[in-house]
Amino acid sequence: MSSKENPGSDRYKFLRGTAMLVIWGGVDDKTTDEDDLNAWWTNEHLPERLAIPGFQRTRRFHALQNGQSQYLVWYEVSSLDTLTSRAYMAALNNPTPATKKFMPWLASMNRSACRVLFSDSRPEFAKSAGGGMGASIAHIVFQAPSSVELREQLRSWIVETVWPTLSHHHSPLALHLLEHDHEATQSGSSTKSYEEVRFQTSKSKNQCRWMILIEFAEPVGAPFAKHRGLTENLVEQMEKFEMRDVETRFYGLICAMNE
Repeated sequence: MSSKENPGSDRYKFLRGTAMLVIWGGVDDKTTDEDDLNAWWTNEHLPERLAIPGFQRTRRFHALQNGQSQYLVWYEVSSLDTLTSRAYMAALNNPTPATKKFMPWLASMNRSACRVLFSDSRPEFAKSAGGGMGASIAHIVFQAPSSVELREQLRSWIVETVWPTLSHHHSPLALHLLEHDHEATQSGSSTKSYEEVRFQTSKSKNQCRWMILIEFAEPVGAPFAKHRGLTENLVEQMEKFEMRDVETRFYGLICAMNE
């Protein structure tokens, strides 16, 4: 079975399930009490989401860019159907009082329900039943080539060349390639939980947004860190595939929770 047909290897358990929900963006430090925001997000909101059937694991990340806090949270779910399920829609349409209070603070966030096209991690973790996770991530978002042929070439290149090359370095732990699903994303974004959040979306549902998430075993900003150079080199090589609107950001892990 090909990597395309089997995106998540049973041996390497850095991801759980075949789909993910990724939410990322900045907050306005002039109007946001980040201490209260983080207390709600970590201690109430994440456990609430993990109680929904199909939500298997979540991670939260933080970055500082030009003095502004940037956050990224992802949820690993059983399948894309989890993100349109009756249980999840019920939770989104019945937000808690704290969720109603804090969601507007998330300002202009991005929200993307994604299918996992490919996911792999270092073979050293093959014997670890619990898998692992990186202390930092590179998040690359882009509009994939409009040509189906070029998209398949890009996917194959990432699977067959990029990840094997990255894994020769000691710090990259895992790579995940995701594809945005417009319908699943819209199902959740139009609910009561997000009434005051102005999600950034692709200009057209026909556009194909992809993401690459690379996990690293090093802190953001460490003097020995290699994640920035390795990622920038990857993005430069990807230009031959006619991608557009490429955005790259690096985050450090805040916390992770399992169901």
